[in-house]
Amino acid sequence: MTNNLKAVLRGLKKKKLYTIINILGLSISLATSILIILWVQDERSFDRFHSDYTQLYKVNSHLSPEQNGPIWGSSPGPIANYAQNSPHVNQATRISQDHHVTFVNDELKRSVTALGVCYVDSNFFSIFNFPLIEGSLSNFQTNYTNAFITESTAEKLFDNRSIIGKTFRYSEDLFTVAGILKDVPQNSSIQFDVLIPLGYHAQRFTKWGGNGKWKTIDEDLGNYAFQTYIKAKPHSDPLTISESITAAYTKARDGENSSVFVLDPLETLHLIAADGNKSALRMVQIFGVIAILLLVIGAVNYVNLSTARALDRAKEVGIRKLIGASRARLFLQFVIETLVIFLISLIIALAIIFLLQSGYNQIAQKSMSYSLHNISPWIYVGLAIFGTLCLSSIYPAIQLSAFKPIESLKGKSLNHLSSNIMRKVLVVFQFTISVTLIVSTLIIKNQLAFIQQIDLGYDKEHVLTVNLPGEAYKHIEAIRSELKNNSAIQNVSLSGVYNLTDYGHSTGDIEWPGKSKNNPLVVSQATIDKEFIPLMGIELLEGTNFTGLPADSSNYIINETLAKQMGLTPPYVGSTMSFHDIPGQIVGVVKDFHFKSVREQIGPMVFWTRWGAGTLYVKTTATQTRQAIKALETIYNRYPSDAPFSYTFVDAQFDNLYKSEQRTGLLFNIFSGIAIFISSLGLFALATHEGQTRIKEIGIRKVLGASVFGIVELLGKNFIMLVSIAILIAYPIAFYLMKQWLDNFAYKIELSIWTFVVGSVIAVVIAILTISYQAIRAATANPVESLRNE
Repeated sequence: MTNNLKAVLRGLKKKKLYTIINILGLSISLATSILIILWVQDERSFDRFHSDYTQLYKVNSHLSPEQNGPIWGSSPGPIANYAQNSPHVNQATRISQDHHVTFVNDELKRSVTALGVCYVDSNFFSIFNFPLIEGSLSNFQTNYTNAFITESTAEKLFDNRSIIGKTFRYSEDLFTVAGILKDVPQNSSIQFDVLIPLGYHAQRFTKWGGNGKWKTIDEDLGNYAFQTYIKAKPHSDPLTISESITAAYTKARDGENSSVFVLDPLETLHLIAADGNKSALRMVQIFGVIAILLLVIGAVNYVNLSTARALDRAKEVGIRKLIGASRARLFLQFVIETLVIFLISLIIALAIIFLLQSGYNQIAQKSMSYSLHNISPWIYVGLAIFGTLCLSSIYPAIQLSAFKPIESLKGKSLNHLSSNIMRKVLVVFQFTISVTLIVSTLIIKNQLAFIQQIDLGYDKEHVLTVNLPGEAYKHIEAIRSELKNNSAIQNVSLSGVYNLTDYGHSTGDIEWPGKSKNNPLVVSQATIDKEFIPLMGIELLEGTNFTGLPADSSNYIINETLAKQMGLTPPYVGSTMSFHDIPGQIVGVVKDFHFKSVREQIGPMVFWTRWGAGTLYVKTTATQTRQAIKALETIYNRYPSDAPFSYTFVDAQFDNLYKSEQRTGLLFNIFSGIAIFISSLGLFALATHEGQTRIKEIGIRKVLGASVFGIVELLGKNFIMLVSIAILIAYPIAFYLMKQWLDNFAYKIELSIWTFVVGSVIAVVIAILTISYQAIRAATANPVESLRNE
């Protein structure tokens, strides 16, 4: 064994170039693959820290499935009770959420903003595993003003963890800290900073008048305001539970129901949207494939070089056999050589991972950490080592150790045919992957650019939004007037649209003459004033804008999609409709604009007027933004508020909506580039070997008058032919994969032949640049040096 190891190390030292290329290729592919596997593992680990997570489901609401209605990830309050009555359900629980909440520690005169609150049922902790560090679960629901807060929230509000029994203020109500929870894991679909008993929310709902005839959350059948989760009994059929819940809801609504309640497995909740959109899952699958392919590409490089150098090794084998080496001993040497290279590569790969881990987390916006105890990456690494051993050491070892020594020393016994065919197949395989990745990268880049440049139907530039203190709305007209008189501000509007890029406030409470009972239309609704449409640059196709007069209370403005879904015919203006039981008429129709992600089709929208609190929209200019913000801050600070002044730009909201896609696209580009680099590295090594093995042939051709160009063409044409074959194979693969990915977008680019042509040109250029250096070097070498021994 020691002699074998010494022989291996001497051989690696002797062939420095091939050793470096092998180790570099393998270490980069191993490091990158492990990083990708960590990302994939993190994406797939969401919500799996809950015990019995395979039995947990979220109840989604499919409104009007026969009319292809929307699917919401929320449901009415009574749904949990209906689920609990099913014999197939162990427990059901509800969660109601408030976002961007401000809590105040009056004792320390400290406020903490942008917190998330979950109002939870009493059995919340019986279903979910969010560890309690301090306090008691039994005391949590005894008082509706008890609260559990996370470690980080405790630090922000109180500076230390000895806070059980201390109080903080939420609006006008005081809450007592009953316990401290561990911070919610990043891989949890349920995120919160504070937990409050659902009873508090229920009391508030009733105090504020309920929802029409429904005065409690357990009666309210019309407000889809809760996230409902159930724990099914083992081996229960989710469809049976869904049908049971839907039947109970239909009975409660006296048979007038078009909604279907479906169970969404908690383990796939993160990757598959409520409406069935699988774009996140597709990207995780693509990244998983890239991780495997990177390992394969690194192994292929090693295999190619091992088989390409077989002729050189044949003479070595011949000598070793003549001095008494057995076939088993030779076989063992080649296996040890592969293991040594893999071990060195793995050590370098682990060093790369620890160096890049922080930056990688920053790009991916995660908190992943690599541990030697993490079994998943080791499974892939083990498979890669086994596969490479089989291909790059066992196959050549069997082939080389079988040579007859005399024939080997004469250079006659090695049959190049099988190894040449194998190398060509592997080169084609490598560049098929590379071309597929190049084309996919171009398509993903074009789609992300399309999203950024799509005509949204409104002008998002230089528009900022502010949520004013409650007291300020009593003086809203004076505030409007003051802001409009400021030269830095072009226009001001008050709207119920809290986020124009991801707005989802919807209702089915709409009627019009001729509406079919089988058409339970669900529309998005937004309260606006007369300034909103002109401020946002939304195009009015027909009719007029709101006037600001009392008559607006029975006037409605709708979008094109709603006009079509109502079955109206032009002219639309003057058509009657009733909204929330308020009869009125359509006074205007706006051109369709995007108020959600471009993954979704533009839905129906109703604008109507209602005075009260809302979001203040302010239009400014690029040069006067700072003055406009200063004016807003001055007004904001006049009125008492627990939250400090803050604002958001509409274009920043738009960027945040697609930040996840941008991060994923960047990671895809990086990993694709690495895969292409490793493939090129292998091609470079093969071109080097080709030049060295044919050096005498090149010398003779030069003596006979061959030009440098002719020799470069001779050495390169075989590789270019192999890349061309790879391009033809890659086309249908890339087309299929990218079509699957693009199908998750309602608005998307068309797959153009020119994208594939550009990808092919890039692949050919990469191949030419890779092999040209060695080809030119071989072609310009002095033939005397290569022929002096002949």
